[in-house]
Amino acid sequence: MLSILYLNTFFYYVSKIPMVDDSIPDQLQCTTCLLPMQYQLKIDGKFLWQCFKCGKKYFVSKNINDSIEESWSPPR
Repeated sequence: MLSILYLNTFFYYVSKIPMVDDSIPDQLQCTTCLLPMQYQLKIDGKFLWQCFKCGKKYFVSKNINDSIEESWSPPR
């Protein structure tokens, strides 16, 4: 059986956890250098986003159920 003191302490700590902001960001940021990525073109129905500092590329599909493909290329 749980004591009332334990439950009061438990709910105090649970209520202090901050909420996660999972809203859609205004821009796509590179996960390596945290700079905004730039949209390049559309290849095979997927949008190509690229970071010009580190060369990371994301291929983003219109379909929300598809995963995001990640690849590397030399920076420009």
